[in-house]
Amino acid sequence: PQTVTVAAPRAQVMQFWRDPENLSRVFGDHVRVETVEANRLRWTWESPGGTTTWDTRVDVTSEGLAFVGEDDADTPGPRVVLAVSDAPRGGTEMTLRAEVPVPDLVTGALTFTALYRARALMQTGEIPTLQGSPSARASEGDA
Repeated sequence: PQTVTVAAPRAQVMQFWRDPENLSRVFGDHVRVETVEANRLRWTWESPGGTTTWDTRVDVTSEGLAFVGEDDADTPGPRVVLAVSDAPRGGTEMTLRAEVPVPDLVTGALTFTALYRARALMQTGEIPTLQGSPSARASEGDA
């Protein structure tokens, strides 16, 4: 699991992570999240191997939030857990843990990036990027 501290109260952090648009932004180019119905989200993961889609319910837990997929008889459902706690020097610690059937989609680097982007969005209203910078390297989508 990865942990980042944000200068925001727990209630704001919890509200932020319940918004599918925020989830799509913090997971970046790899994931699109949309509401299916109340407390149910559809996650679409793009990877070089193709597209993976799953639906999760959103559970409020004693830790924070859990995005829990339906279990299949042979394959455990996806589970993305956000734990929130008061940070020792103020703010909120966010810890993100992912247990998904396609492990290469959610690596430690991707979960850290999602937390880093979430902190930036909550504190500044934008995600840091080199896009459009003269010194930026070309990304996969640039031709």
